[in-house]
Amino acid sequence: MTTPYDKQASPQSQTPEQLLEAHLPLIRYHANQLIRRVPDSIEMDDLIDAGVLGLLDGAGRFNPAKNAQFKTFISYRIRGSMIDYLRAFDWMPRSLRDSSKELQQAMSILEQQYDRPVEEADVADHLGISLEEYRNRLMDVRSLSVIYFDDLPQIRNDDDASSIIDTISGDPEQMPDSLLEISDFTQRLAGAIMDLPVREKVLISLYYYEELNMKEVALVLDITESRVSQLHSQMVLRLRSKLGLDLPNG
Repeated sequence: MTTPYDKQASPQSQTPEQLLEAHLPLIRYHANQLIRRVPDSIEMDDLIDAGVLGLLDGAGRFNPAKNAQFKTFISYRIRGSMIDYLRAFDWMPRSLRDSSKELQQAMSILEQQYDRPVEEADVADHLGISLEEYRNRLMDVRSLSVIYFDDLPQIRNDDDASSIIDTISGDPEQMPDSLLEISDFTQRLAGAIMDLPVREKVLISLYYYEELNMKEVALVLDITESRVSQLHSQMVLRLRSKLGLDLPNG
């Protein structure tokens, strides 16, 4: 599935005004995807403004000889600019950060003990809370998961842009050898993704590669939208735990 906007663009031949007119639907698409997963204090217009900056910056950096189609390239730049805005905007309470860190640390400890993907009940028991409370805490940190997933190291340089999603796109059961050769981190990431429970691997494919929204993913998996959010939070924390990545400090 692609985004609703699927036009070809030639940034070199367009003015900033023309670029904005042509790509505003794509900017709004990404803003709509993110706004549902951040606190009410974040304004849609601010995300759109950040997306516009990403569009204009990306258009100046685009090199048709090196990069993929402009739509693919600029879509990443737009979303990345919005994520950068959210990172810089100090909206995350320390209690939320602390809760995320506690969940991730618990997963890390348990997965080393069990040498397998831990179940929700394992983490709840370790923390001395009920399964319902554990799931409530996953819901509480869902707004952080969009930041923490994109905060995973990216394979990129100034002329190219490849998000973590590009590394895992396609069949979630396969990872091309060419990607595995890029870096040690990519190899570790591939292994971490392959070790995820099946449902979480499917979630990655549907949400990030197929670009379904949470409601659509819920329909495919035959679960509630809130359950998708819980699984997404758990998947992000699980990946960061497997990769030994600390959560950003607040």
